[in-house]
Amino acid sequence: MKELTERAVETARLAGADYADARVLTIRDQEIYVQDLSPKSIHDVSDAGIGVRVLKDGAWGFASISRQDKRSAEKVAREAVTVAKASALTVGKDRVRLAAEPVHKDRFETKLKIDPFSIPIEDKLAMLLRINEIMLGVKGIVKTLANTRVTRRHQFFASTEGSAIETLITTVNAFYMATAVSKGDSQTRSFQDYPLNKGWEHIVAQKLEANAQRIAEEAVAKLSAAYPDEGKMDLILDPTHLSLTIHESVGHATELDRVLGYEANFAGTSFVTLDKKADKFRYGSEIINFVADNTLAGGLASTGYDDDGVTCQLWDIIRNGIFKNYSSTREVAPLAGYKRSFGSARADSYLSMPINRIPNLCLRPANKSISPEDLAADVKRGVWIEGRGSWSIDQRRLNFQFGGDLFYEIRNGKKTRMLRDVLYQSITPEFWGAVDSISGKKYWEPRGFRTCGKGEPMQVAQMTNGGPWIRVRGIRVSRGKK
Repeated sequence: MKELTERAVETARLAGADYADARVLTIRDQEIYVQDLSPKSIHDVSDAGIGVRVLKDGAWGFASISRQDKRSAEKVAREAVTVAKASALTVGKDRVRLAAEPVHKDRFETKLKIDPFSIPIEDKLAMLLRINEIMLGVKGIVKTLANTRVTRRHQFFASTEGSAIETLITTVNAFYMATAVSKGDSQTRSFQDYPLNKGWEHIVAQKLEANAQRIAEEAVAKLSAAYPDEGKMDLILDPTHLSLTIHESVGHATELDRVLGYEANFAGTSFVTLDKKADKFRYGSEIINFVADNTLAGGLASTGYDDDGVTCQLWDIIRNGIFKNYSSTREVAPLAGYKRSFGSARADSYLSMPINRIPNLCLRPANKSISPEDLAADVKRGVWIEGRGSWSIDQRRLNFQFGGDLFYEIRNGKKTRMLRDVLYQSITPEFWGAVDSISGKKYWEPRGFRTCGKGEPMQVAQMTNGGPWIRVRGIRVSRGKK
């Protein structure tokens, strides 16, 4: 694989490329789905190929092939140069100029205690079947679903600048859900996915089987839960739920390519325009501190290097409520005045060009020992929300609506009866500006996503959106059903 990257970039250079990089990638993906007491899908597949990207006269060219041999490496490199030369005929003044990056010769590998591919498929299947059997044993549960997924990406990257980087990234996660039905109504409750770049020890630590009974019972309880009052009230949000709010209202909003209008077809642009990069724009309250941390242990974007060959880094996105920085690639970083990329270029395959992706974006916890119950103690009228549910956000990442997976009413500082079908609506800066308390480090969790969609044609990427519990004052709450 290393020799193929070197051959590809040298062929591109000799064919006239001003810059070239090559990624030789092998992916193994194993996923098991169980519905009720029946395996519905078991796959264990591998894919391998080469992607070559070149610059010629300020224009990109890209080509890929699903083979890994010397002749294919040369062929795809020459094709990429041909595409770049043709693109250069129409590039005009908008020539690509890459931000500088030191040469790297390195290897990065996910740290594992238990190789997840060493666990037999039969054992994984048996675990999922036991989970479903437990949930189906709860009266009122009519449908269950459980799955586990393990992925390994082995990649060599090389560029004409001299970088040569090998990465071996392993990701694991599991998920299950129960559906309860009564009198023409249905409700679901999920043990929501918790993907990390770790070994099978992460799956063991989640105690999947031990939580199955509770998840099923909560699904049944939601059927008879009360609808919420409507109007403005306070919210207590858990890290799993918060991960989606962070992802949509901060993560995508601060991708530099989206800000510049490079990304508009899929989910729009952003309100965080370049004029806000002046240490003056208030994104949230003074206790809001968002960091992008692609060095986070186990983080889904912790890959050592991005697909531009840039070192994974830690930087501020929002500090004390004030917007500070975007995520960026080598292509877009200079357009915002950055001398170096923050290392956010990732591609989902050798078939795809790297694009600007959300990093491991995390809300820092409080320095004090504050529990979720402490947050609720000062709430007279509010809603406690756990888990992710439905969501919607506008084309500039401003106006949004989120649901959840489990809800409780808060009255006079106490979590009381269960609620159902709760939605809340807000505007991004107003929402984060209304956060007046955050839990301590003990309650912080690195939640995240494996299939974030972006681009045309769409690519998927993974990233961690970690956070604590938070309290948000005066947010509009409504009912999802009447």
